[in-house]
Amino acid sequence: MFDPACCPYRSCLFHRQPVARFFIRHGFYHPQCRSHPVPRFRCRLCGRTFSRQSFRADYRHKKPHLNATFLRLMVSCVGLRQAARALQVARRTVEHRFRWLASHAYHYQHQQLRGAALRGRYQLDELESFESNRYQPVSVPVLIERDTFFIVATAVAPLRRKGRLSTLQRRRLAEYEALHGRRRTLSAKAVRAVLSRLRELVAPGGPVRLDSDRNPIYGSIGRALFGERFHWHRHSATARRDRSNPLFPINHTNARLRHFMARLRRRTWCVSRIRECLQQHLQIAALWSNFCRGITNRTRVTPAQQMGVATRAYRPEEVLGWRQDWETGMAPAAG
Repeated sequence: MFDPACCPYRSCLFHRQPVARFFIRHGFYHPQCRSHPVPRFRCRLCGRTFSRQSFRADYRHKKPHLNATFLRLMVSCVGLRQAARALQVARRTVEHRFRWLASHAYHYQHQQLRGAALRGRYQLDELESFESNRYQPVSVPVLIERDTFFIVATAVAPLRRKGRLSTLQRRRLAEYEALHGRRRTLSAKAVRAVLSRLRELVAPGGPVRLDSDRNPIYGSIGRALFGERFHWHRHSATARRDRSNPLFPINHTNARLRHFMARLRRRTWCVSRIRECLQQHLQIAALWSNFCRGITNRTRVTPAQQMGVATRAYRPEEVLGWRQDWETGMAPAAG
């Protein structure tokens, strides 16, 4: 039987400082979106009523049963339009649900890692994609824990088109820059963002070991953020990418992200038009990969379990029904 952890109204004292049996049961109601009755409660202090639904992430959603299926579609290399067709809803409904899901995934992982003192060895690499067209490439630094494949942080930053260009491509690039201005390369800013997130999570005082390729930006930013406890191990980026490669975990993670997300597949209709949407999709993929999916197809153990930040593998219905008062740090509702 579900018991609320606190009063959901922030103006009530029992929201931050609940006492035992601060509520009384107040009947049930039958929502149109669920087949079972939902219990209601009344706060003994403020006298206002609330229900079990007040503690769910899908509070006030008209079709909450779509959320778990939508999450699975978003990590099955399906675009938003095709997801709308599969769910038989309007495209705008899927767009709104996508933004909600990305926000929930971001806050969920941050809450699960609150107060963590991670210890381990980390790997960093940048995969490349583009937004809208090939003249607007983006860098996507991905930071993982090496042994568990746990995705610690991701970021997205613009890049300027590089590499060999044909005469036609140079002319089109010049036309694009004449219209939009010279595109800046901000990959160093994105690398700093993911390493800054790592600095918030690692155990204080302990060594920070990072494996990556020989990009000098990683070493300079790591030393600036962590000081003498930063140990940078450089490896060849051109070595064969098999299991004997020291960078196999991060290479495998990047390959899985391309497999999960249609936005990262080049020359498709699903490529991101706005890089902020790519970042949102990465947050969804990190939630799925860290808390729902096993490290390999042969095991049910998730990266979060292996890291010690989760007790078991969670079903999508669980992580999406778990509401958190992100501002006050209220514990998630159980059940």
